[in-house]
Amino acid sequence: MISKNKIKFLRCLEIKKYRTKHQKAFLEGKRLIDEAINARANLETIWLTEKALNSYSNQNLIAKIKSHKILYESISEDDLSIISNIEASQGIIAEISISKYLGSKITDIKDSNILILDGISDPGNLGTIIRTCSWYNIKFIILSSDCVDPFNLKCLRAGMGAHFYLTNIINAKRKEIIEYLDYNAYDVCSASLEGNSLLEFNPNNKWAVILGSEAHGLHDDFHIFNKITIAKHGKIESLNASVACGIILDRLVNK
Repeated sequence: MISKNKIKFLRCLEIKKYRTKHQKAFLEGKRLIDEAINARANLETIWLTEKALNSYSNQNLIAKIKSHKILYESISEDDLSIISNIEASQGIIAEISISKYLGSKITDIKDSNILILDGISDPGNLGTIIRTCSWYNIKFIILSSDCVDPFNLKCLRAGMGAHFYLTNIINAKRKEIIEYLDYNAYDVCSASLEGNSLLEFNPNNKWAVILGSEAHGLHDDFHIFNKITIAKHGKIESLNASVACGIILDRLVNK
């Protein structure tokens, strides 16, 4: 049974400074936790309500938890309601170590294509982008300093476990990013409403894509790079950042 101190601790993980301090995050929901297990993420403890433990639909997941030798315990509905951020909880939550990602540095990237995100402030958008990166087997993401925390609860839910398939999620300053790209001879393009057609970007080397927010676009520091745009056939002003990311990655990965 979960202790009062643990309940208090899990609740504090809603706040970024405590996630950073303790290098841990909080997961909730069957699909998210199942995918984290599949990715062999560092799950420390899983808690399930009696209803969730006895549910026929959860038996494969429980068997998987046991086979991976992950610690699991029971939690009452009342205690879960104190911790849960979901209106209709599925009765399963988990504590996970994120130390691997918090210690990542830009120099950890070795000869890989990368996605750079500049000023993405919506956690749902960021989570969806991370999920898209996992689909296209992009292993490294760099976030500028003003991006939302990728371990925000909403971002984790939108990512559906994709976070844990990435090799690194790196936070870096723009100047550091630019110097890294230049020194390592990346073919770089930045997404823009005004630029050359995406179809004309044909990298000969490892590539990096820089994507800004829908509301603010890219910071001026990144305007030194070639701009690419997705051809527009309608009259809508702009694309959602996560949708644009999917289109660009599909083009580059499958070219």
